[in-house]
Amino acid sequence: MQIQTKHFLTMLVVAGISVAAFPAKAATITTGDILLGFRATGGTGASSNLIVNLGQADTIFRDATSSIASVADIGSLLTSTFGSDWNTRSDLFWGAVANANSASGDPAIDGDPGATNYFTKSQTTLNPGVKTSTAANINSSTSRVSISNNIQSLNDKFSASTGTDSVVIASTGGTTWSSSITASNFGVGSSIEASNVNGIDATGLDLYRILDSNTDANPSQTVGVPNWEGTFTISSAGVVGFSVNAVPEPSRAVLAALGLGGLLLRRRRNQKA
Repeated sequence: MQIQTKHFLTMLVVAGISVAAFPAKAATITTGDILLGFRATGGTGASSNLIVNLGQADTIFRDATSSIASVADIGSLLTSTFGSDWNTRSDLFWGAVANANSASGDPAIDGDPGATNYFTKSQTTLNPGVKTSTAANINSSTSRVSISNNIQSLNDKFSASTGTDSVVIASTGGTTWSSSITASNFGVGSSIEASNVNGIDATGLDLYRILDSNTDANPSQTVGVPNWEGTFTISSAGVVGFSVNAVPEPSRAVLAALGLGGLLLRRRRNQKA
């Protein structure tokens, strides 16, 4: 009984602090995939955008119940596009977007009705798994549909450019990550990207979901009000992670109660013997 109790308590603690790993990059884009974009405002790679498909926004990130330690390892892509010093550059920006469907009123896909959008905001203080940014409401359905159309245009460019999970495209000419940012950040208004004087590995991107309708939405939320889903981070080696609110570690009171229960049970058994 003592050994079993010890193992049980150990499992509780592990469950409270465990972090999942997930090989998440998707080979071809489908409706609802998150595109992670990188651009440099000068120097090496200024003429290029790197765009990486991270997979389904809804089933991977919206529904995440634990943090994902490794969504994608893109260090070599960042080095080949922006140079070996990419992780220390202050002029390198990154952000992410996704849309479930560009048309308002379209049937829900995995709980995301038409014109459901996902976008990121830079954390004001790096704290993965805790919302530290602010995303403004988008109260107009016309604006939400316009954002979806802008994201869909990038989806189409990505799809036409590659059959793999990443693409490097020119930063100018037609629809690009850079042009979509210049056009009022895909229509979101304020910046959806992050940068830092010490490099992007010192930043976090809070991911938000915003609904155009609650019809068949799962989970539902207030229409037009962004809902925080978690935080993207990137290491100096180029490993992208996703953090959600950690499952709290069992409190000392709970552990003490379990321990006391075990002692009482053992004492009763000794008395019977």
